[in-house]
Amino acid sequence: MVTIVKANALAKIAGNEVWIVVTDAKSPPIRPLDGVHLVDLDVNYYTDYYGLKGFYKKNRLHKERLEKLLNEIKPDVVVATGKHEKNFFSSLRLPSKPLLIREMHLEKHYRKKIKNITLRQKVSDWMATQYDDHWKIKAYDYIVVLTEEDKERNWKGWKNVLVMPNPITSVCEEKSTCENKTAIAAGRMAEQKDFASLIRIWGRVAEKHPDWRLEIWGKGELEAALRQQIEESGLEGKVCLMGYTAEPLKKMSQASMYLLSSRYEGLPLVLIEAMSVGLPLVSYICPTGPRDIIEDGQNGYLVAVGDEETFAERVCQLIEDEPLRKQMGQAGLKESEKYRIEDIAQRWMQLFRELLAKKSSRRNSRRISCFGNRRSYHHSSEITAIP
Repeated sequence: MVTIVKANALAKIAGNEVWIVVTDAKSPPIRPLDGVHLVDLDVNYYTDYYGLKGFYKKNRLHKERLEKLLNEIKPDVVVATGKHEKNFFSSLRLPSKPLLIREMHLEKHYRKKIKNITLRQKVSDWMATQYDDHWKIKAYDYIVVLTEEDKERNWKGWKNVLVMPNPITSVCEEKSTCENKTAIAAGRMAEQKDFASLIRIWGRVAEKHPDWRLEIWGKGELEAALRQQIEESGLEGKVCLMGYTAEPLKKMSQASMYLLSSRYEGLPLVLIEAMSVGLPLVSYICPTGPRDIIEDGQNGYLVAVGDEETFAERVCQLIEDEPLRKQMGQAGLKESEKYRIEDIAQRWMQLFRELLAKKSSRRNSRRISCFGNRRSYHHSSEITAIP
């Protein structure tokens, strides 16, 4: 979604030509393309998978087809964020020598935050980190991260690391009144989002405010376990797993606060979307993103990860003070304006101009390419983009 929104905005700027190149386009984009070229390399990583040997075969096919395409397009700038091509880019033979940018969609050390995995998976993740973060990533001209926090925490000493947040991908005209007795959370029901912690928090909140309820929107592998937790905690009707919605902002506009319990993020766009409909926020200070978005006490509250007691106290504080809810919601609404796609697109263009000016091979025209796999159409962080 984010890749498509950015590509469409960049394509509207005079002089730009934009491509999205995918490897597994078996379904139409989740959002229409507007002036953007779409190319499917037909690699099909996610169908007809034949183990490790088959993967390397597909990886080689991906490399060959991508190299051929880029030599036909001759882009000035390539921005890569996908998990497949990121490691073979340095060996592509591209006589045009485009500016090569790696865009990170999670904080650098997110693999260390993953729990409940086997020793084999831990070893595999460690090897992947060494291979990617300490070797292959050095082949890029520049690295773009989503937050100042990630840059300061994880990229000290790297002179070619820049910060560029993602834009809001949707707009909702309806704004929250902050008067409904509903709090909301949304996301994939997976370990990263730690909705189990949020349910325990709401158990504390419900003791003081049984007339309020928490809605959690989303689907995922932990849904059954979360339902069981709700039942065992006696929170039926007070914590509701709502399932999937195609209108998350509309659902947010009907609530009075947004809660985030993630263990790690990149830049949690959902917090920005919640601000855009006027919701105050309560969030764990997970790495990374909440620190960049929330000014504690102004548009929401920041709470140490795992401090469920304080989190519940902050929620209760907002429940008990309607004027405060509304004041924080309006502050967030104003803050969300800096994430408008029009502004983010212009920031990308300014970045391209500045970086290209440093390269002696800059052309007169600006041609931009984006490539990704099928997951880029489904809100996955594992997207690939090459401007």
